[in-house]
Amino acid sequence: MSLVICSNQSSDTTSVARDQSIFKPYSFRNALSSTLKLPKNCQVALESVKYNLDGTISLNEDSYVLFLYFGETINTRADESMDNSTAYPIRVPLVSGNKGQVREFTFEDLTNSIQSQLNKYIYHPNLRDSVVCEIRRNSGTNELEGIKIDVDEFATLTNVVPSNASEFGNSYFLEDGQDAGWSYSEGEFTNSFSSLSDFEPVAILTDSPISLGGGKLVVNFSGIETPSNWRVGLSRYTNPYEPGGTGLTYAQDGMFAPMYFSQTQGFEEGPVPGKTEGGFFADFCVANVNGILKFSHTAVNSSSDAGPNEIQWLDIAYGNNEIPNNYNISENASMFEKVEFECKGEKIRVRMLDADDNACVLYDYSDGYSSNELAKPINQACWTMYPVLSIARGDEGDNLVVETFNPCSNISTHNILDEHNSWYQSQYRNEYGNSAARQIETRPWNDVTQNGSNVLTQVGINASGIINLPLKLITSPSAVYVPSMGANVGRLLGITTAVKQFGHIADPVGRRQLLSTVPPRLLSAKTMFVRLENFTTNSTNAHQGNQSKIIAHLPRFDGQVETGRIFHQPNNLIYLDLNNSEELKVNSFDISFCYSNEQYATALTGQAVVVLHFKEKGS
Repeated sequence: MSLVICSNQSSDTTSVARDQSIFKPYSFRNALSSTLKLPKNCQVALESVKYNLDGTISLNEDSYVLFLYFGETINTRADESMDNSTAYPIRVPLVSGNKGQVREFTFEDLTNSIQSQLNKYIYHPNLRDSVVCEIRRNSGTNELEGIKIDVDEFATLTNVVPSNASEFGNSYFLEDGQDAGWSYSEGEFTNSFSSLSDFEPVAILTDSPISLGGGKLVVNFSGIETPSNWRVGLSRYTNPYEPGGTGLTYAQDGMFAPMYFSQTQGFEEGPVPGKTEGGFFADFCVANVNGILKFSHTAVNSSSDAGPNEIQWLDIAYGNNEIPNNYNISENASMFEKVEFECKGEKIRVRMLDADDNACVLYDYSDGYSSNELAKPINQACWTMYPVLSIARGDEGDNLVVETFNPCSNISTHNILDEHNSWYQSQYRNEYGNSAARQIETRPWNDVTQNGSNVLTQVGINASGIINLPLKLITSPSAVYVPSMGANVGRLLGITTAVKQFGHIADPVGRRQLLSTVPPRLLSAKTMFVRLENFTTNSTNAHQGNQSKIIAHLPRFDGQVETGRIFHQPNNLIYLDLNNSEELKVNSFDISFCYSNEQYATALTGQAVVVLHFKEKGS
C-alpha cells in the first residue's frame, strides 16, 4: 500500500487562481524525480483533499432563477386569482449562456449579470434598459450587506414622428416581392395603388413603441377621399399566421396576427377593419367603415362561434354625448380631421380632433362601464405597441399623416424582429409560451359577455406620468403569483420573502427600489469532482454519456464555511481498479477538479492538495 500526496504548490501564500501554468489549483501536474512502481491489479482511492474556494459562484443558465411581475396585486382571498390580473410572471435566469455551460462569478460579476438579465427580460417599454444593480457594503467594515436594485420609469413625452415602416397586412408581398401598394416617408403613409393584389395596404411603424406613461399618437386623415375606408390603430408586432393552420403554423403568405385571433368572426358585416381579403390585426383601432366611424378592439366574445379561447374584432359603443355612436364620418358634421390615441398605464383614451385641434372624446375609460362598453386594458400581451395605418384601395395618393407620436426612447437598442423585443414576441416562438399569451387575453376581464361580473378596474398613471402598478420580485415559488416554479434566489440575494415588492423613492420621481433584507449567502449551485487524468481508471459519467477519469465526489462546502479553505476526508474509501495486469511505472500525477459536465472548476485558488491511496486488489 502507498500514499501519494499531490499539490500544485507548497502553500496558500501565493494565489494562482486562473493562472495559465501547469500548476493551476484546479489542474496541475506533479512530476516524480524517480519512477514509482505500483503492483499489478492495483486500485486507487481518494484518501483526503484540501482546496480553497476563491469566493466566486459557479452557475449555469438554469442554476438560479427569479420571476418579475408588473401587474395588479393579487390577494389571498378565495375570490382572487391571476384572473384578476393583466400580467403574468416573467421568468428571468440570473445568467445567460449555453445551457449546461458553467461560469464562475464573483459577487460583482453576478450583480452585473443580474442587471443585464433584468434589462433583457423586464419587457415593459417604460421600464426597459432602466435597471441598475449595485452591491451594498457596510460603510465601516466593507462587509457585504446585500444588493440594491433600482428601476427607473421613463416618463418623458417628446414628439418623434416615426421614420420607418414595415408590411403588416399580408406577408404575401414579402414572399413574392410584389409591391404592397403603399409608401411611407416622414410620417406620411400613402396609397400608391401600384399593386394588382386584392390585399389592402397595411403598415406598422417600427421605430419605437408608444409610451404607456401618457404617450399619444395623432394621425391626420384629411388626405383621404370620403368614399375610401381607412384605419388607424395601435398594435403589438406579431409574426404572420396562416389562416386555417394548426398548432404554430406560420406562413410567409399569412396575415400578421396571433394564432388565437379569429379572422372570420366579425368580417361578414364589416366591423372596424372593413371587409378585406388580406385581413387586419391591431389591438385598438379607429376606422371609417363605409362612412361610419368605428372604434374597436380585439377581445373575447365567448358566446360567438369563436368561443372563449379566441380573440376577435369587437366594436365598442362609444356614444357619450360628444360624439354619437355610429357617427357619420362621410358627412362629418363636426369637421373631424384627426384621430388621437392616448395610453395611460392600462387605460386608453381616444379623441377626434378638428383642424384646429379642438377635441371631442370618442372613448375614455370609466369604471362604471359594463364589459361590452369597455376597451380592453393594455395588458402584458400588448404592452409594446406601434402605430398601424391602412387605407382601402381607392384613389392613388390618398394618405394618412402622423403628426404626433410619443415613443419610449429609453430603449437603447430597438429591433422589432428580436424575440426579446416584447414579452409577446418572446412567448410566441414556442407552444407553451403562446398558451401563456392566450391565457392572459382570454381571462374573464377580456370577455364582453361577462356583463360586469368580472370587470377589472383599470390602472392609470399618477400626476408625474408614473404607472400605478406595483413591481414585484418573486424569489421562491408563490402560491398566489403563478407560474413561479423554479424561483430560488432568496438566499443568494438576501431576500427573506417569496414575493418582494419594489418601493417608490421620492428622488428621482418614478424610481422603484428593492434592497436585500439580510446578507446574501453565496452558495454555488454546482458540485465538484476530482479526476486522475493520466491513469487507466474508468468511471462512467452518465450525465455526459461517456467514460471519465473522475475518482471522487467532493462537497461544495463543509457545513461551516462556504468560501475559503475546505478539508474533506471520506468516511469510506471507494477504490477504483487501475486495470493494470503488470507492474505499473509512474512518472507523474495529473490532477484536476471539475464539474459534472467535465468542465474545469476554476473557482479554486491557492494550494490544492490531493492525497491518493494505492493498494493491490484484495489486500
